[in-house]
Amino acid sequence: MQRQEAGNEVTCFGYGRLSAAKRDLTEAAQREQVREYWRRNLEPAGIQWGGFFCDAAAQGSHPFADREQGREVLARAGRGDHLIVPALDRCFRSAADGADVIHALVQREVRFHSLDVPVNLFAGHGEGVAVLLRAVAEVGRSSASERTLEVNAERRTRGLPVCSRAPMGWKLIGLRAKASGTKTSSLEFAVDDQERRLVEAIYAKRQDGTSIERIAIWLITQREYPNKRKLDNYKAVEWAIAAKELGFPPQTDSKQIVREWRKQSRERAQSGPR
Repeated sequence: MQRQEAGNEVTCFGYGRLSAAKRDLTEAAQREQVREYWRRNLEPAGIQWGGFFCDAAAQGSHPFADREQGREVLARAGRGDHLIVPALDRCFRSAADGADVIHALVQREVRFHSLDVPVNLFAGHGEGVAVLLRAVAEVGRSSASERTLEVNAERRTRGLPVCSRAPMGWKLIGLRAKASGTKTSSLEFAVDDQERRLVEAIYAKRQDGTSIERIAIWLITQREYPNKRKLDNYKAVEWAIAAKELGFPPQTDSKQIVREWRKQSRERAQSGPR
C-alpha cells in the first residue's frame, strides 16, 4: 500500500551513473530520461519528484549500496516510494549486486523501474521480480565489458598500451593482467632503439628520393637492420615515415598516424616556404 498520509507523500527518486566509456550518457541525459518516465507514468497519480542522484564513473566498480549517491537514495526511499534508473548497468556492477539491492527494495516495498526492462515489474510481485532478476543476470557481462573500456580509456589517457601491438618505434614491457595473476596490467611502452634505427634508414632513403614501393622492396631483402616487426609493404613504410615525422607518438592506430601525417604534409605544402 502506498503512503497517503499528509506530510508523508509517495515520492519518486531517480538514479544514474556516469561512464568514462560512454560519454554520451551525461548526468543531464540520464536525468531527463528518468524525469520523462516519471512525468508520463507517475506524476498523474500524484507521486511527487524527489530528485535525481548520480554517481561518478569511478564508482561503477563499487556495489550500489557502497556508492555515495546510491547509498543516499537507498536511505531516502521508503515504503511505497519509487526508484527509477535509465538502465540496469547504470545501477549494478554484477548480477549478485543487483539481486541484493532488488531483494532489499522488495522487502521495503519500494517500486523499482528500469527503463531498459519494459514491463511493470510490480504488477504481480513475484512475476515482476523474476523478470527483473533475469534481466539483472545480464548485467555482469555488460558491466565487465564497460569496466574494460573504462580501464582502456584511462590507460590511453596516460599514454599506456591497451593492446598487443606497440606503436612504431616502441616496444612493450611488463605483463598483462592475466599473465601476472592480478587485476591490473603492468604493460608499458619503452623506446625500441633497434626499430628506430631502421625507421631512420627508411626516412633517409625517402628523403633521398627513393619511392615508397622501392623502400618496401629493400626492406624485404635488407639484413643490416634486424627488426622483429616486418615492414615489407608500402603501408608499413608510410607508417614508419609518419611516425618519424610526428616524433614517434605512442599511438597504436597506424591508420590514424598516417592520416595525421598526411594532413600535416598538406598543410605544409599549402603554406609554402617561409
